[in-house]
Amino acid sequence: MFLRVRYLFILLIVSFHFGFAQVQEIKPGKKHATAFAIIIDLKTYNNCKDAVINYKNSVEDDGLSAYILVSDWKNPDEVKKEIIRLFNQKPPLEGVVFIGEIPIPMIRNAQHMTSAFKLDEEKYPWFRSSVPSDRFYDDFDLKFQYLKQDSIHKLSHYYALLSDSPQRIERDIYSARIKPSGADINKYEIINSYLNRVAKIKKEKNYVDNALVFLGHGYISNSLTAWSDEKLSLQEQFPELFVPGGRIKNLFHEMDREMKEILKRELQQEGLDIALFHAHGDTDMQLLLSYPIAQNVDENLEAVKLYLRSKIRSAERRKQPVDKAKEYFMKEFTIPEYFFDGTFSDSSIAADSLLGYKLDMYLDDIRNIKPQPKFILFDECFNGSFHLDEYIAGEYVFGKGNVVAGEGNSVNCLQDKWADEFLGWLNKGVRVGLRHREINLLESHLIGDPTFRFSSDSKYDLNKMLVLGRNTISDWRKLLKNEDDILRGTAVRILFYNLKSKFENELVDIYQRDKSFNVRLHALKSLAEINGEGFRNVLLKSINDPSEYIRRKSAEWMGEVGDVKYLPVLTKHVFTDESDRVVFNGKSAFGFISINGSLNEVKKYFAELPSSDYKNQLEKLYIPSLERNKTWVFDEIIPNIKNDTLQLKKRISEAKTFRNYKFRDAIPELVGIMLDNNQPDSLRNSIVEALGWFSFSIEKKTILGAIEKVIVDKFSSGYLKNEAVKTKYRLIQGANEVMLP
Repeated sequence: MFLRVRYLFILLIVSFHFGFAQVQEIKPGKKHATAFAIIIDLKTYNNCKDAVINYKNSVEDDGLSAYILVSDWKNPDEVKKEIIRLFNQKPPLEGVVFIGEIPIPMIRNAQHMTSAFKLDEEKYPWFRSSVPSDRFYDDFDLKFQYLKQDSIHKLSHYYALLSDSPQRIERDIYSARIKPSGADINKYEIINSYLNRVAKIKKEKNYVDNALVFLGHGYISNSLTAWSDEKLSLQEQFPELFVPGGRIKNLFHEMDREMKEILKRELQQEGLDIALFHAHGDTDMQLLLSYPIAQNVDENLEAVKLYLRSKIRSAERRKQPVDKAKEYFMKEFTIPEYFFDGTFSDSSIAADSLLGYKLDMYLDDIRNIKPQPKFILFDECFNGSFHLDEYIAGEYVFGKGNVVAGEGNSVNCLQDKWADEFLGWLNKGVRVGLRHREINLLESHLIGDPTFRFSSDSKYDLNKMLVLGRNTISDWRKLLKNEDDILRGTAVRILFYNLKSKFENELVDIYQRDKSFNVRLHALKSLAEINGEGFRNVLLKSINDPSEYIRRKSAEWMGEVGDVKYLPVLTKHVFTDESDRVVFNGKSAFGFISINGSLNEVKKYFAELPSSDYKNQLEKLYIPSLERNKTWVFDEIIPNIKNDTLQLKKRISEAKTFRNYKFRDAIPELVGIMLDNNQPDSLRNSIVEALGWFSFSIEKKTILGAIEKVIVDKFSSGYLKNEAVKTKYRLIQGANEVMLP
């Protein structure tokens, strides 16, 4: 989808919806092979002109021709029209940055393009149930219908993804936001300070030789196996961090009870280059730690009392009877009433509040430190919520320290993604924006300067190769034989982009022989994109990969494909793999593949084990759980969907279950209900949408055939046909992000 021209007039065709504002264009001062655009609102430009010009000059000194576009922007379509105009000029545009009050697209009907966001768009307010996303600006092929402007949040404009739009994100350029965080702030002063600071930093030599990695409470189920495996991945991508002269600190949330203070100290270490946060998050906090693990009887008692105080206070906030809440817990846990002493005393409330405050990083915490990493990855929910006045990433990037750019999410995100994908490019001097262009998720955004790059002594100019030489197959084939893991992995992916299924056999061979975890994962991801026999067969080998992450994803993919040939090997891993995450994915995949088949396979496995108490415990744990799948699907969910005496919203809710729980056995029943013209349109529509999540299923042809019947049926409403067309394209084009099906 890169460097395409077929969409040249897309925005011009729809531009009649709005009267476009006059745009002031400041042209590049230097001629380079590619260009960059600084898009800024008129008021911000008038208040920050000198700093903006200084920033523009620093971008041009670093090898990009830079435009400045100034206007009193009224809506996103005005902005996108100008971006596409510049993209089709010479030199070609490779990226943009939005400074100040630039309209924010709020996307609806596109939750399959996110990693985790599945909020009911009918039930919740639009501002909450839409995804703030600049994919509107940087993927030119996506088609949207303008809905309305938010009446309160005037920068926000709502768009619906059209059914005949591409249903996958494949970005043409990179983008970023420079939008300070804070309620009562002088935003122009902050922007001036930030742009001048960045212009200065861009002149410095900054190699990646000092990094900080933190894993927070509850992330990837607190798996030490997964945590330790990331270190191996980073060692391949940043070898300089693991030799004398380099430094990487891997912090786990349980290492110290004062981990929050340790993090604040480490973030301010001079010379720190990158920081990676893997944790839960919210718009105004990073959820770092759990309550301290008790070390003795007294601490255990205090932990119980703390828990009880929090529950009683919660009952009061919800205006529930406090006495009844106490009675419930006293009976449930057989505890005396004095365990609740001090629940509402000022001293107890203050002490408990202080303890809770020590667990997480808040906006004020960040405002009181000077973070030093030039780049921060916020692998956390909501930390990149730039549509709000205050947000975590904005505090780091535009605060008192030396942060240049951060990558965060505007809504919630999935933990199980490949967070470090292409991160090694930073070690090769690739601009952070070019690396982020490969992250095709609706919610993922760069905050700060996207043109920033670390210093590198590599003889390969990947910035140029990734933009201008992306289709030069001969150059990438040479890199396929390079000893450097980063270059070899890059070559795998770029050759796949160019060759698609013609590259399938080579990808299988690369997976089987390459020593690098990252290269093997690039090959596997490319095979998943092709979704052919090569991919389905290689899973039988990748489930045994030394890498925990590859085994984990392989188990998940097996469930998505739904082939019964996977059951024997999955059974083995569920009972022998050392990683809880692999075991969890394998157990989930059991039922998705075959409810009865998985039950029989597990019974067969137990029959071959010698008798022991441990075997008996496993049987009591697993057999009822697998039998429960059958009851849940065929005695509860499907009958509830069919039950016309239930409330329609309940039936629809049951149908939506299959967005996440892709039971192959349920497909015939779902198809039957979907094709029944006597069923309510809204129910059939929810089933059509749910079936769009079965993109890896070996029943995909069956589903597509049924979807086509809905499309051509003269009795199908336009509402239903639109969803059917969208599902058809979703199934044909494949999952938006194959690592997160």
